[in-house]
Amino acid sequence: MTWTGKNEVVHEPLARDEMEAMLKDVDASYAIRHVPKGAMVIWPGEADDNHYYVAEGSVECFRLDRDGRKKVIDRYGEGMFFGYHILRDDCMPMSTMRCEEDSRLVVIPKESFFKLLHGSPKFADRCVRYLFGVLSMQTNEMLNQSFYDTGQRVPMLLSGLVSERLSEGAFDERGVLIPLGNNEIADMLGVSRNSVTSVVSRLQAQGIVEKQRNALRVIDPERLADIARREQE
Repeated sequence: MTWTGKNEVVHEPLARDEMEAMLKDVDASYAIRHVPKGAMVIWPGEADDNHYYVAEGSVECFRLDRDGRKKVIDRYGEGMFFGYHILRDDCMPMSTMRCEEDSRLVVIPKESFFKLLHGSPKFADRCVRYLFGVLSMQTNEMLNQSFYDTGQRVPMLLSGLVSERLSEGAFDERGVLIPLGNNEIADMLGVSRNSVTSVVSRLQAQGIVEKQRNALRVIDPERLADIARREQE
């Protein structure tokens, strides 16, 4: 499961042959990089003058605070681009990118990125819509953090993830499986694991979710959605 529910633009993967055709049309160069699971691609505070396309695998984007607490910003699966820090003059990233599995990345140098941006209307359109999605995502998160506590934000997030899984057809008679543990949910929200565990335990006592090993099964999606809606009223 690639978590991208906060930015709808990245739900539109681009086929590799189409991506390579765009590069060829503007005479842009690129390289293929094999990155093993757990290896870093980008570090904050270290300039990186490349843009990236995920040909295989998945990449997690996150930040750590001064206490070492992790906040997941997004995850990128096959057919997705990342590395928009090269729009900055110093090419200085603000987040860490790490491969969640063995991955094959297409590395696009800054010069080639700008060839694409200026020479391919389709690529430019994707970039603008993606960056607007990031702005919308961050604004929404800021408002959620201001208006809702963890007890409210957890069911809101879970309900969103259920909707994403349902759109993928990932459900059966036992409910909807979300292949994320409490740690991953805490990382998404930037809160402590204990606070998430407390909320999940309450939802389990209500018969809405069922805790499994490194996963949650939502057995009553309608009640979860109802709780999420009430929290936002």
